[in-house]
Amino acid sequence: MRPVACLILALMLAGCAGEKVRERPPRAQQVIDLGQQGQSAYAKGDLPRAGRLFEQALADAKRIEDSEGVAVMSINLARVRRESGESDGALKILDAVSPWHRSNLTARTGQEMDLLAAVLLSDLNRRDEALARLQALRGRCQAACETAIGIDSLQVRLLLEQGDAGNAAQLAGAAVARFRAHGNQLELANLFRVQGEAHLALGDFQVAAKSLESALEIDKSLSQPAKIAQDLEALARAALAAGDRTAHAGYLARLEEVRQARAGSASR
Repeated sequence: MRPVACLILALMLAGCAGEKVRERPPRAQQVIDLGQQGQSAYAKGDLPRAGRLFEQALADAKRIEDSEGVAVMSINLARVRRESGESDGALKILDAVSPWHRSNLTARTGQEMDLLAAVLLSDLNRRDEALARLQALRGRCQAACETAIGIDSLQVRLLLEQGDAGNAAQLAGAAVARFRAHGNQLELANLFRVQGEAHLALGDFQVAAKSLESALEIDKSLSQPAKIAQDLEALARAALAAGDRTAHAGYLARLEEVRQARAGSASR
């Protein structure tokens, strides 16, 4: 299994395996350092501090004309804004990246930017635009494209939002089979999560719980408290729908523990 690497919020500035990193300006290290500090704050749940650090890194990247830094920090900042409930503002951050900077990006970074834009359009109920963006991205993405798993995951989500849980579950199952052995682990967890949601919508509660437990296992191994909370909340709903009140209460108790731990980390 490939190592977990190249997560946008982590160290994508260092480059991804299999893709040659383009030459960066001499002072790009200061952008990387601020980005790493922002990632650390994000991991602790301190979104305000993470946002400030990513804003500073973005300003520095613009000042030294570091296109890759501008794009990656725009993605980072947009993700923080999204998690803060500001999807509209997040989309504006991505739209503000100039055509010149976009023309100087690695393929992976450009794909991640387009994928996040599609996610944000979906958040804003602009589903036709999200689907169009997703289809264009799929057309540019080859079989080994790093964002292919994210594209499938969002496609499942869009099908769910359209009320087509059957096709969503079918696509999710095919994607899990395709990426389980070699996919980016964070994206694989997202895929398991939407697969669980699809089966939950179909009333397949045991199948849903199995997918959600798989997502939870990965998110725990990656120390992703926000994602762990999402997994536990979905598992609680699955248990309640299945009539298992004991399991439901257990998941809710664990969810509260995660929320309190995250709040404690953010306050330190």
